[in-house]
Amino acid sequence: MSMQSPLGGKGIAPSNASAAPRAFLLIFVAVVLGLVLLWKGLDDDLQNAVSNTSDSSGQAAQMTEEQPADLPPLDVPEISTTTVAVVETTTTTSQPPLPTKPPSTVKVLVLNGSGVGGAAGAVTNLLKPHGYTTLSPANGNKDEKSWVYYKPEFSPDAKGVTDVLEIMPDLLTSFPTNGLLVPEGSMDRVSNADVIVFLGSDKEIYGS
Repeated sequence: MSMQSPLGGKGIAPSNASAAPRAFLLIFVAVVLGLVLLWKGLDDDLQNAVSNTSDSSGQAAQMTEEQPADLPPLDVPEISTTTVAVVETTTTTSQPPLPTKPPSTVKVLVLNGSGVGGAAGAVTNLLKPHGYTTLSPANGNKDEKSWVYYKPEFSPDAKGVTDVLEIMPDLLTSFPTNGLLVPEGSMDRVSNADVIVFLGSDKEIYGS
């Protein structure tokens, strides 16, 4: 005796055939969701790691920047500066003015205190061509230093005598208040002279 299926002989084959695609679809969706969830989890972990790294770097930088504030202040010594004022000083030597009298009105006497014979006569001969009224040469007390003496009012003219003899004007000096010490035979001519050229042994006036 044969029995027929209540489903009219179709069986369950069509049902199994339609269930397989659905199963694969569900598996695919599950896989995709799993990948999405896995990717999202990895992304969150990466962001957290970057955030933690940034926070750590920021804290380290902040600690590095704030570290000098904890150090004691440097004790820098004060540097004192001293200002030195330089004052320039100038020394002026007053020279006698140029001659004001004609040479013929100036009486010049040459005294020989050098110990060299004929020295006074030689210097007298140097002055004559320039118009001076020269007195006869005389002897003076022997001395080392040469001088050109003048009466106060003949200071410029004594400077003219030094120019003629080509000697330094620092030999000029006024007559001593006590007079010149000279041999007795020369005293009259000394008192009569306006300018006296005294020849010392230093040979400042008459040369070697």
